[in-house]
Amino acid sequence: MTTGAPDRDRLPVTIVSGYLGAGKTTLLNHVLTNQQGYRVAVLVNDMGEINVDAQAIARENEAEGIIDLSNGCICCRLQGDLLEEAHSLAQSRDFNALLVESSGISEPVPVARVFLEGTPDSDVDPTAHFDLDSMVTVVDAFGFWKEFDAGESLPGGAPDPERPMSEVLIEGIEFCDLLVLNKCDLVPDDVLDEIDATLETLQPEARRVHTVGSEVDPGLVIDTGRFDFEAVRRSPGWKRRLASGEHDHDQNTQHDHNHGHDHPPAATRAGVSSIVFESPEPFDPAALAGWLEPADWDGSILRTKGVCHVAGTDDVIGVSQAGPSVRAGPIGTWEPDDDRVTRLVIIGRDLEEAAIRAALEGCLLEAVEGAGDDGGDGRQSGPSTDPDPDAVFPLETVAE
Repeated sequence: MTTGAPDRDRLPVTIVSGYLGAGKTTLLNHVLTNQQGYRVAVLVNDMGEINVDAQAIARENEAEGIIDLSNGCICCRLQGDLLEEAHSLAQSRDFNALLVESSGISEPVPVARVFLEGTPDSDVDPTAHFDLDSMVTVVDAFGFWKEFDAGESLPGGAPDPERPMSEVLIEGIEFCDLLVLNKCDLVPDDVLDEIDATLETLQPEARRVHTVGSEVDPGLVIDTGRFDFEAVRRSPGWKRRLASGEHDHDQNTQHDHNHGHDHPPAATRAGVSSIVFESPEPFDPAALAGWLEPADWDGSILRTKGVCHVAGTDDVIGVSQAGPSVRAGPIGTWEPDDDRVTRLVIIGRDLEEAAIRAALEGCLLEAVEGAGDDGGDGRQSGPSTDPDPDAVFPLETVAE
């Protein structure tokens, strides 16, 4: 990055996401006090009637250009307000960079689309005024595993308050080009290695930075020229595994530390790995649902994503699991010339690959009569109790 970037026709926009308490506001304050010659404006979203984050930023920075969007979420009900306020800042020509801090419960893709496609609630053409420059996700190293807690859901006032926080956490990790792993001083090195390996497996293409107090080089956040929407959409680890169909190998990703120890070991050495399961044989509907709905979640399988061929239906059954939360249901229809093949990617810690494969194979229609044993991964596969797919899918469940 060139310090003090010159004015240009389109305002570079950085969107900062991350769950509640991860350190987003701290990162913005750090950038605002180290602008490196830029003139940075900030839009801050908060679900409450009073925008506490915006007030905190204003207290620590006397500069103008701090606007709060309160009592709603910019990924849904406040999209029009977001675009209108951003347009006002762009028209003022007083700033040459814009930081947007989304609320801790916002989904990153809809916010990105506001600056790429616009919104029905505004006549502003974002492509004429903005250049979506970077998607930054801040991750709380200290609270990382706690945020997968089966009992935790989004706060009241969220677009979908019943949605587990683990889904929002993983979606933020998967859709970004910079991952800021914050509060690294609060966890031991072995735990930090495991979290870092998990982030790399979930999102192998994003640059990763370790920080204390969200102290990141502003040059990694402002006017980077890094964001490519289609590339980021293709970059989550599960999509790359489906595309390659190969076993895990060390990723060659960019990684920075703001503290002095060596680069963490490869994901496999930290116990984080992924499995691709493929089969042309159809699943028994109820047996598959039984595997997807474990009685409890032991923390080993962090992410499952893909499509399933299920007996008795022409529907393509999509599967999306994030921590203890599982959603599965029709996402399309198999065409007559399609190869009906199940393709699932499973990402997790200390995965027992043989047991997982055996459990899934036990859910296939041809094997279901001989199944019934615990597959060893905490999930049950067994004889069908209801062969009608429409009675089983869609399903949404959160394990205890």
